[in-house]
Amino acid sequence: MSRRNDANLKGQLGQSGPGADAFAQRAGNSVEAMKIRSQLERHVDSLFERCPELWGFSVRSENDELFVSDVGIAPRLSAQQYGEIFQDIARTLAEFLEEEPGASELLRGRTFARTLH
Repeated sequence: MSRRNDANLKGQLGQSGPGADAFAQRAGNSVEAMKIRSQLERHVDSLFERCPELWGFSVRSENDELFVSDVGIAPRLSAQQYGEIFQDIARTLAEFLEEEPGASELLRGRTFARTLH
């Protein structure tokens, strides 16, 4: 099941940066850029481990604010359970941005999906 629920995360995720292209130009293929991407991957992987019903979600930007949207959950859950997962997504991304405040542009326009092994 895929439900669309957009939530403004201003204050929780902060302002988005100038874009992923700008981040790539600034950080390039440096060790620092690789470290930041690795941290993001660890945060998202832990989110999927904690939430087995979560299949994916997107982060979009509008007026320099980040929003979590297009949260995919299966099987169907109650509104309360859905809300708990949604809050876990927001909290996980906020924690990442607390560690790496300049990396918000890495989230903009991204879709994260569960990987089956």
